[in-house]
Parts: sequence; structure tokens; C-alpha cells
Amino acid sequence: MVRRCVGGAEVMREQLVSLAETARLPHVRVHVVPLSAGAYGGLSGPFVIASSADNRTAGYLDTLLHGQVVSDPGDLVALTAAWENVRGEALSHRQSMELIREVAETWI
Repeated sequence: MVRRCVGGAEVMREQLVSLAETARLPHVRVHVVPLSAGAYGGLSGPFVIASSADNRTAGYLDTLLHGQVVSDPGDLVALTAAWENVRGEALSHRQSMELIREVAETWI
């Protein structure tokens, strides 16, 4: 959440500026889901889908109590569907970066 204050205004601004700088790297893409999206598949909690050089795929679910690595094909299909749902609600990289820079300026 780019608008929820965590750590104070200065921390928020620094974090958003740092995120914008990191997103300039050629292999980094940032996509913000706007509040107007309402409820969507990504609200269940953070997760990662990772692929190795030898085309193996695994997922990682981060929960309140512990993390969980998953490699079951059915679980990976469900994670991929959740990711597609998140991306479907998210702003484009360009729009996300514009929003991040705009909100960073409000944290003064």
C-alpha cells in the first residue's frame, strides 16, 4: 500500500523513491493494484512464483505464522491463476511508476 503510513512520512517517501529507482533496472517491473480494484485474488497474502534455469518452478506462500514452499503442479496452477488475477487488476508498469512518484511527493 503506497498510501498507508508505516514508519512515518519521511520513511514512506524514502521507500517509494527507492522503489522507483529500483524499478528503473531492466529486469524489474512494478505493478500497483489500485484501491479502486476492490477485492481481488491477491488479498489472501503475499506469494512468489519462481522458475530456475532448468525450468523447475516452485511457489512460496508467506503467512502470518510461517512460509510454505509448494511444488505440487496443482498448487502451482492455482498460484499462477492468482498471479494472473493480480496482474489483471494492476496498473501498467508505467502507470504504477507515475503513481509511486506522485504519492512519494505527498509524503513530505
